[in-house]
Amino acid sequence: MDEFGATAGAVGDPVPDQLRALFNNPDDVRVQHLPCVLPGLDSLAVHFGAGARTVPHQHHNGQHLVFVEGIGVVADEAGVHVVRAGEVVSNPPNAWHWHGATPGAGATHVTFEAPGDFDLAVQRRDWDDSYDPGLGDTIAPVV
Repeated sequence: MDEFGATAGAVGDPVPDQLRALFNNPDDVRVQHLPCVLPGLDSLAVHFGAGARTVPHQHHNGQHLVFVEGIGVVADEAGVHVVRAGEVVSNPPNAWHWHGATPGAGATHVTFEAPGDFDLAVQRRDWDDSYDPGLGDTIAPVV
């Protein structure tokens, strides 16, 4: 039987202890478990407050992100990318990246990934320097 979930209007739960190290400010992030009957995958909605984001990391099996609300940011080997609700980002296996909200707007994305498959033992690179305070200011959110 199909399973259903919704992100609209949801606030999620506090970030669990085992995931807190993944975020720059876990108290500004909420997570919501979503149904996922695909073998070997889990699904979460991650609700980022303005300025909240992950630290650099990688997923050994890759990660698929669907932005569903707000203005988000994803950084990878090619640079920093501003994304809006409705955009999809697919991170290949073992790719260095980070993602979250822009400094001025919150964002929510739904993630599909293997449970527990994140590795924080990666270089921070330009993580601190590439997050400009005006990042995303010229992008209007989808309403």
